[in-house]
Amino acid sequence: MNQGQGWFVVLPDTAEATPAAGVLTSRTPGLRTEPHPSGRPWVLGRWSPDEMTVVTAGCGRVALIGDHTPPDGRLKDAIGRARTAQELDRVMSGVPGCFHLVSSLGGHVRARGTASGMRRLFHARVAGVTAGCDRADVLATAVGGTLDEDALLLRLLEPAVPHPLGGRPLWREVTAVPPGHRLHLDPWGGARVTRWWHEPEPRLSLAEGAPGFAQALAEAVGVRTAAGGVVSADLSGGLDSTPVCFLAARGPAELVAFTQEGIDGGHEDALWARRAASHLPDADHVLLEPGGLPPFYSGLLTAGEGTDEPALGARVRGALTGLARLMAARGSRLHLTGEGGDQVVQAMDSYVHDTLRTRPRTGLRHLRALSAECRWSAAATLKAATDRRSYRRWLTDAASDLRPVRVSDRRPTMTGWDVPPTLPPWVTPDARERLTRLLRRHAATASPLAPTRGRNMALALILASTRMCRQIARFTAEAGLPFHYPFLDDRVVEAALAVRLHERTTPFAFKPLTVAAMRGVVPDDVLARRDKSEFSREVHSGLAARRSEVAELLADSRLARLGLVDADGLRQAALVLHPPHLPITYLEMTFAVETWLRAHAQAPAKAGRS
Repeated sequence: MNQGQGWFVVLPDTAEATPAAGVLTSRTPGLRTEPHPSGRPWVLGRWSPDEMTVVTAGCGRVALIGDHTPPDGRLKDAIGRARTAQELDRVMSGVPGCFHLVSSLGGHVRARGTASGMRRLFHARVAGVTAGCDRADVLATAVGGTLDEDALLLRLLEPAVPHPLGGRPLWREVTAVPPGHRLHLDPWGGARVTRWWHEPEPRLSLAEGAPGFAQALAEAVGVRTAAGGVVSADLSGGLDSTPVCFLAARGPAELVAFTQEGIDGGHEDALWARRAASHLPDADHVLLEPGGLPPFYSGLLTAGEGTDEPALGARVRGALTGLARLMAARGSRLHLTGEGGDQVVQAMDSYVHDTLRTRPRTGLRHLRALSAECRWSAAATLKAATDRRSYRRWLTDAASDLRPVRVSDRRPTMTGWDVPPTLPPWVTPDARERLTRLLRRHAATASPLAPTRGRNMALALILASTRMCRQIARFTAEAGLPFHYPFLDDRVVEAALAVRLHERTTPFAFKPLTVAAMRGVVPDDVLARRDKSEFSREVHSGLAARRSEVAELLADSRLARLGLVDADGLRQAALVLHPPHLPITYLEMTFAVETWLRAHAQAPAKAGRS
């Protein structure tokens, strides 16, 4: 599903589900419907014909909804023989793409998204039955949802909301199905959530894992290019978008490669992109000068529209919408990006904590190099390396110190279970204390995503990335050209996670897994890049250029109305002088939450605490 205005709802195979279908169709006439074998409504919503494939499985039905290649005869036969969810999982375990899997087998309905979180699933009680849906806002509308202030407050945390609270919906009546879990609706009206996915053990060496990663990424890109026509793709010259471009060029589709020049004289994307494009003679390379797209923060006042949660994509919504329209005008039917590559192919510094315990000599060598590179003090390095706190203890301690981090902070905080959550200084004391209590309460029973710090943070980073990319995919689809993220497909994620952390992440090489996997696909002179450019000047110049929009946004802050932020402090930071020691992402995330509230203007009137 292109995730624009499209959505789907899954209903149980019960007579009581018919009124629920009536609630949905009365609100949105003209919905598509796929029936259960019994004839009752099973899946209904809005999707294009090429986004759903339905296969008959014995006396049941199975639907693939999203980015997938239509199953061939062998796969259809295998799906058709499946009689249980576990059998279906085994059949689908190697299928590339990014899609929801929904089945109706013997009266039992199961629905799942992706383990990466790119395809989400939620559930709520609609007209007396549990219904599943890929969009929280659709369910909230159907049930007259009440804004969950605590969930809203969590979204002000930077750089991310810690597990298990990260995917919490913004409405109290809507519940999230955690990524890697499925929703089971039984014939008697019951509903439960069970786990279907487990991360692979990182047992493979770089040499052993690189071929599998290369194949998974090639198949992910191939799903998008298989239908031919014209596709577009980012080409920054870096080691994320560039492999995607070269893989796309191998497919049947014509390729339009896009590069955005930076305003900073030291910005090297254009240089490396030209080098890469010289090896792609059949691609149409579009090199856009600075100012060719709407600046950052364009359309800020409406940036929260059409999304079911706040996301950092609000800053770039205007620019990416402009890019979507530009590429669509060149005939592109979808746009490929390398977003997610950073999070998938390498881990954060916490991998050293794991390595010190499994390969002490290697871990010590990496720790020394990281300590020197990051300028950690000897005492801080020793403390981080010997920290044995459990995830519950770590989260409890993190909840007690939500002070904003400084740009100049040199503490080795990235060696914990996750990146420590922090709040901007304009969050009110009452809201800060409330959030501390909330985090502590959940920390008391929290379990990590994975058994070790490095593996836990690797998964946390992927989930944080998909929360943003999922919203970008939605609003670019609304603009006429859906963005796709091959690195965030489950098969690609699994192939990367199967490689030992200290071999795919090292202070002595840049993205070694990508380099090893793309040998023979991407030319060596392009794989030689050892850095990536950033757009901080564009961020600050865009903020200055949109000052009037920022002023209008904050003139009557919805967050301030709810008592979550100090209006004067926020306006001072946004309009007068942003504290130079404070990362700009604090402001960006606050804008994202504020614009989301603005787009859902009725929500504060029905606000409630959980």
